Amino acid sequence: MVDRAGLKIGLLAGLVGISCCVSPVVMVLLGLASVSFAISLGNTLYYQYGWYFRGAALVLATAGVIGILRGRHACTLRGARSQWRLLLTVALAMAAAYVSLYWLTAYLSRSAS
Repeated sequence: MVDRAGLKIGLLAGLVGISCCVSPVVMVLLGLASVSFAISLGNTLYYQYGWYFRGAALVLATAGVIGILRGRHACTLRGARSQWRLLLTVALAMAAAYVSLYWLTAYLSRSAS
């Protein structure tokens, strides 16, 4: 059983974590930037500010999990242990979204240059 709320939070946090690389690709796909500018922007964002995006993703995931746990009246450590599926779903969805979008943006960057 997959926790749907955890899946949504995990996917959103993964998208926030990799948005340093996804946003230049989206700009190219919408015709707002050239490929060379997008590659330059993606490299700058990833290598200089990548940890800020990953930190924001962790903060978002933590806030989302705390909000869900409060809604389920499971704010104690025992309550969090009973919601292990939620925690596992958030972690796996976050990692899957990050890795798949990283692979996609790296593939598009290699094929464009």
